[in-house]
Amino acid sequence: MKSKILLPFLFLLAVLISPSLMAQNDEYYRPDSLRKDQPERKEVPPVERKPQDQKPVLAEKKKLADFEDKKFIERLRLGGSFGLSLGSVTNINLSPMAGYELTEKLVGGVGATIMYFRYKYYDINTAYYGGRAFMMYNVIPPVNIIGEFEALNVEGSYQKRQWLGSPMAGASYSQPIGGKFIKAVHLTALYNFSYDSQIDKYSGQNLSPYGSPFVFRVTFL
Repeated sequence: MKSKILLPFLFLLAVLISPSLMAQNDEYYRPDSLRKDQPERKEVPPVERKPQDQKPVLAEKKKLADFEDKKFIERLRLGGSFGLSLGSVTNINLSPMAGYELTEKLVGGVGATIMYFRYKYYDINTAYYGGRAFMMYNVIPPVNIIGEFEALNVEGSYQKRQWLGSPMAGASYSQPIGGKFIKAVHLTALYNFSYDSQIDKYSGQNLSPYGSPFVFRVTFL
């Protein structure tokens, strides 16, 4: 009787124990890298990074800070321009200039103008003088746009002298030369918006010493 009771009991015990034995057996044959006793690898969420466009912003801020730290003498530009026109109208002009870097891209300044002018047709042989103020903005590294106002004391009919005011605008192609005060050479072309109104009331001739509304210069600044 005991054996009849014992056999079902052992059978039931075997059924209950066998799954755990099989599980252990399976675990034994697993590769080491897959065993449960290895520490579980948890997926670490990627660290959110700032957009890539933050780098240029930081670079711009550093560049601006470096510019603001510049001393007055480091922002100063000294140089000048000259122009030459030969023919029936001879025009030789020199203009010392001084500029100051207001921002990284904007330069403001002034200049004085001394000019020898000869007009064969009207037998004019004289000197002009005056000055100008200008602003120069760098659009892209080799190209600047320029706004300028020039005032010149000129000689008209009967040797009467008068002042001409010339608002001008244009552009320049610039080549850096790395000087301390002369930073670049600028090939400049400007348009004189007042050219058509600069007429001598006695002779009817145009008093502009440039001979046309277009003004070309080579500027070192």
